[in-house]
Amino acid sequence: MPQLSIDPRFQELGFAVHVGALDYDVAVRPSPPGLVTSIEDGAEMRLQELLGEAAASDPVIANVRAAFKACGKDPSRYRPSSESLTRRVIAGKPLYQVNNVVDSGNLVSLMTGIPIGIYDTAKIDGDMTLTIGAKGDTYEGIGRGPINLEGLPVLKDDKGPFGTPFSDSARTAVTEDTTHIVMVLFGLNIDIAHVEAAAEIGDTLITRFCAPD
Repeated sequence: MPQLSIDPRFQELGFAVHVGALDYDVAVRPSPPGLVTSIEDGAEMRLQELLGEAAASDPVIANVRAAFKACGKDPSRYRPSSESLTRRVIAGKPLYQVNNVVDSGNLVSLMTGIPIGIYDTAKIDGDMTLTIGAKGDTYEGIGRGPINLEGLPVLKDDKGPFGTPFSDSARTAVTEDTTHIVMVLFGLNIDIAHVEAAAEIGDTLITRFCAPD
């Protein structure tokens, strides 16, 4: 697995950064019924937890939003991916079903409020660094077109940016040909115990629903 380092500039912004990175061999396929049921149950659980409140009222999501703002990005225009998923559930819309790997990551994010990125390690060039997007940083987002990364927490490798807790790049996206992944938990302004708990959920889902035969 590529090694992960964290830019020391985050220390100057006044919030903790606890990032988890887990790697797995996987077989990418449509989500099985057990995972689909888990997603439906997770969505219902989140609705019960929030009881009609806005997604941003969730303490974890609120803390990630504060981290975005401290880095220089307006979280009302560039929402954490976990907030976008939660807003979708509150609006009564089903989560997108992509494949077993991506859907597992989305379920972790929905249940915990932590943005999750899952990347095809074969498409990562060198090691990974979590830093803050600079002026001119951009990439083609999955289903979004070009994304302005300036002021966003961003993962970079030797080729440049490839992931954020807002939206990931097409370059390192998981496809049906992916056989090895790294799951990154963006614990921005989040207690380490919560990140560890999310990692355990992610490990359970990937191991159960995504392992090669």
